[in-house]
Amino acid sequence: MVAYNIVFAGETGVGKSSLINLLFDLEVSPTSNDILGVTDERKRFIAVQDGDVYRLWDTPGLNEGTHGNVLTRQAMKELESLFKELEAVGDVHLLVFCFRFTKYFTTGLQRVFESVMASIHGSQVPIVAAVTHADEMRQTPENWWNLTESQRQQKELIFADYACVSTLEDEDYPPTPGRREKAKHDMWRLIKSRAKPLLPDNSLPKEVNVILFGQTGVGKSSVVNLIAGRPVAEVSPDAEGCTMSSTEYRFVVGAHDFRIWDTVGLEEPAVGMNTYFGAILKALQLIRGVAAAGGINLLLFCMPGRRVTKTVQSNYRLFYEMLCESKVPIGLVITNLERERDMEDWWMRNKKALHDHGIKSVGHACVTGLPYLPEKYALSRAAIYGLLTDCDRFGKYIMPPEIWFKRVARNMKSLVTGGSLPKGEKLTQALSMRGGLKEDDARRLRKCLEEPEHEDANMYDETA
Repeated sequence: MVAYNIVFAGETGVGKSSLINLLFDLEVSPTSNDILGVTDERKRFIAVQDGDVYRLWDTPGLNEGTHGNVLTRQAMKELESLFKELEAVGDVHLLVFCFRFTKYFTTGLQRVFESVMASIHGSQVPIVAAVTHADEMRQTPENWWNLTESQRQQKELIFADYACVSTLEDEDYPPTPGRREKAKHDMWRLIKSRAKPLLPDNSLPKEVNVILFGQTGVGKSSVVNLIAGRPVAEVSPDAEGCTMSSTEYRFVVGAHDFRIWDTVGLEEPAVGMNTYFGAILKALQLIRGVAAAGGINLLLFCMPGRRVTKTVQSNYRLFYEMLCESKVPIGLVITNLERERDMEDWWMRNKKALHDHGIKSVGHACVTGLPYLPEKYALSRAAIYGLLTDCDRFGKYIMPPEIWFKRVARNMKSLVTGGSLPKGEKLTQALSMRGGLKEDDARRLRKCLEEPEHEDANMYDETA
């Protein structure tokens, strides 16, 4: 999976948002027939093509004058800010300069192009032309492009390539079967052929280690399948939960080698002592697997698109605060949103409530795991890819397994109510036989579990 940043820029009202809708073949970006345009701030849309991720950035139009939604000066600052942010965390791989079909390249169009170039400060990003309203042409796009070459050179409008497209539906006047599909194909050809590659062809896939957690039935297996792009995890709506039990999946998608630990987590806000002991053993297996893999890049917290419960809060605390000491970036995956007209609306309505409950993240994805809803499923896959590629720049979090496990065992004790652990050598034997610990390690862990108040005791001497 390779991620590309594709920025759309140009004059107001030429159809930038319509082009993005064309690429998705969905209504994802609002459009307007009004000459004043509709995009008053930059917007990002995620598309997945051939296993690669394309972040499509729709920017405010330029040259609106004093009566438009966004002044040219403000639009230029927005474009400049976007380029600086993207270059700081990766790169801009293609700039699509959009303008309407015209017989003559005007001084006004030249000014818009110069404004765009001034905003990107001499960036070496490839620039291509997307010419809209191609249905108004009375000649082939190739002939028009060749005949107007001298005009473009005179006004210093230099492009690496071009596509002339119509965003009309097939049934729009004049009815033209296959018109929209051809336009979509031409735009994707332009983008794929000209986007500056992120990695050389012989690069090894980048390893990304992810802990995916959430309570039973929230749709974690469906999220794994979304990422893989194929069924790799069994989906069972009535699966029996096992606290802290985990399953490891590994697969390559494009430029990334994913190792994902699908982990159940806690089912109740507080657990009994016996359940707690089982969770300790499962946590040991998880920690060993993650440590052997070299650390963790990302936590993905799956939660249903409902109100925030104590269980949701406890799982967040357990994994983010206790297991990873708030040092690993965490992304939220909001599931079961198939009934939402626009899945992203759920986030807009609930992000403040999540923040008020102390649930913070570096990003989110609003998804459905139901493949029989193809449009929403495609948008869901794009959203989860966008989240993963946003977070893959973070390094791995590594802690010595012994210290890590000691802290987990101690911190999880705060979630326990009632019951009792085995005592003395019986606990040592259980940890050794069921947990696979060496006898000395089992005795040290037993001391940690039996005497949690001695937090500063050197139970795991790193020099030993």
